[in-house]
This record gives sequence, structure tokens and C-alpha cells, in this order.
Amino acid sequence: MFRVSAKNLFLFAQRRFLETSAALLKPPKSPPPPPPSSSSALVDCLVKSLDLPLESAVSVAQRLGAHQNSVEKADSVLRFLCSRGFGKAQMAKLVTNTPSFLLSNVESNLKPKLEYFREVGLSESVLLATIAGNSKFFWRSLNSYYKPQTEFLKKYLRTSSALDVAIKRCSWLLTVDRRYILEPNIDLLIREGVRFDDIAILMLYQPRTLVTKVEKVASFVESVKGLGMKPSSTSFIHGLRVMSSMNESTWNKKVENFKSLGWSQEDFLSMFVRCPHCLALSEKKIRRTVDFYLNTASIDREVIVSQPLLLLFSVDKRLRPRHGVITFLSSKGLLKVDKPTVTPFRLTEELFMKRYVMKHVERVPHLMEMYRGSATAQ
Repeated sequence: MFRVSAKNLFLFAQRRFLETSAALLKPPKSPPPPPPSSSSALVDCLVKSLDLPLESAVSVAQRLGAHQNSVEKADSVLRFLCSRGFGKAQMAKLVTNTPSFLLSNVESNLKPKLEYFREVGLSESVLLATIAGNSKFFWRSLNSYYKPQTEFLKKYLRTSSALDVAIKRCSWLLTVDRRYILEPNIDLLIREGVRFDDIAILMLYQPRTLVTKVEKVASFVESVKGLGMKPSSTSFIHGLRVMSSMNESTWNKKVENFKSLGWSQEDFLSMFVRCPHCLALSEKKIRRTVDFYLNTASIDREVIVSQPLLLLFSVDKRLRPRHGVITFLSSKGLLKVDKPTVTPFRLTEELFMKRYVMKHVERVPHLMEMYRGSATAQ
């Protein structure tokens, strides 16, 4: 056993007594201060009004900081947006992205902007989607930004419905400052010789091109010109639409897909110049359509290469029903077909009905039903 002297034992006991006494005399830790009542009320407002998770609501309140009447202002903003058709998810996205939005003045900021865009013809769905997708939408001035921006767009789009469609396709048309993106891109196209009406087509059908960096648009223009397309032709703007909608990797995949179907590089480029839209088709759509022409309608590949518009037609809604009528009439001796032809496929619906259906309906009363039934069934 260890021997402990009386002196050491005394010193040990004394030290323990002093440590215990100091701990007892130390004031207890004060609990964390409760959040300010206004912040708590704002959190409750966000949770109840938007179904925000508590953690997100607290984060919004903290980022917003201490502002006088913040709860009243936030409640006013949310009530206004709700009355104008905004859903909880849309409002939550705006609030979490830009908490200061809750301090907006309804009468002088939010209301005038919404009323203006309704007056110029934007539909409810497009307007709500545009605002929900851009949390800084209400930061810009109505008079110095949005009105001039809208008038600039209407110069090309002309009608309210066209404006609505274009902004639905690319809301950046409304939110990207025209002076730095839109106008320089349009000026570039005009200098190259693109016509006003073709620019309007581009803005309506592929508006994203016009909000792309000018340097990139310039490279697209040079690429399309390099394929032999003249900027003054309408086909040029369609070529630009298609080329600007895909990256280099996607373009190369399109080339390889056609090559696997028997197209040469020259065939591919010739097809693009004749019908740029063909490259916008999916690989599945292209393969299925080519298979129909080659194996069902017995059309030579060279015909498809020289008439790429044929690839745009729907197999189920146009090609197969018409082929069924031609085949039936030929089998009954009512139509002489020397060799497979694409003429019936290219005709408008009115002309096809006149030449191949109504002309024979007296001798084949069920021909109309067969054609319509085939079109529906397929």
C-alpha cells in the first residue's frame, strides 16, 4: 500500500475545497436571448402563408434583418401576390431568393408593373412564370426600363400574342438589358444583310439566340455563312435558329446519325442548306421516318436526300394513312402507280383529299372512313 503523509492529505483536501467553492460561486450561464418579437412574427407569417420549412423561414428573416413594420409589409406583399394568382411555390421562390422583396411597396412598385404587362397583352401564365423565374424582376423601373424594353420588342413582334409567345419561350427577352445584348445582336444581323422580317422570325421562334453573347452569335453567323447560306435569304435565319440551339457535340451526333443511315457528309450539308429544320428533329424521329420511306413506301434514299422536307412529316398522322389509301386504290385498279412516288405525301390535306379520296368515294364508299380510321388508329 502507498503511504500518504498527513501534510499531503491536508493540502489535497484544501485544494479540492477551493475548487468546489469557486465553481459554486461562479454565476450560471444565461440562456440565449430570444429572437426579436418582429423576427419571430415574420417567421410565423412565412411558415403559415407559404408553407416554408421553419429553417428556411428563419433564414429569410435573418437575411432580412431588423426592419420597421417588416411583418405588415411582408403580409401586404404576399396577400397582393396571392390575389393576382401567384401560388405558394412561386411566392416562396421569390422570397427565398430575394428576402428584401418582402419590403416592396405594393401600390407604387408591384401593382403598376403587373397592370402594365397585362395591358400590353401578356397572359397570366407567362407573366407569373416570368416573375417567379426572376427574383429581381420588380427591382427595375417601369418607366425607364420595362416600357422602353417592351416597345423595342413590339417593334419586331408587332402583336400582343407574338410578344406573349416569345417571352414564354425566353423570359430573358424582358429582363436582359436590350442595350448590351439584344440591340448589339440585332445590329450584327442587320450589318450582315439579314432582313427585318427574318429578325422578327428569329425573335419569335428562337429568342434565346438574341440574348446570347454577341461574340457567340457572330460565330454562329460565320458558320452558317460558311455552309453557303446567304444572310439575305430566309433559309439563313432558319439555319441560324437551328445551329444556335445546339452545341458542337449535339451537332456531331446529328451528323453521325445521318451517316449511319447512308448520308454522306455532302448529303448532310446539302440537306441542312435546303431544310435546316431537319436537324432539329430527334434521332428517333429521323430513323423512324427514313425507315418508313425506305422499307414501307419503297422510296429511294436519293429522293429523301434531295427533298429533306419529307423528313418533317409525321409517320402516324400523315405518311402511313396516305400510303394506305394509295396502296388500296392501286390494288383495286383505281390508281395507276408506275413507281413509288412521294407526291401524295407532299400534297396539302385538301389536295390529297380531292385527288385520292373524294375522287373515288362513289366507287369506294368506305374510303373516307378507311382513311380517317387509319389516321386515328395509327
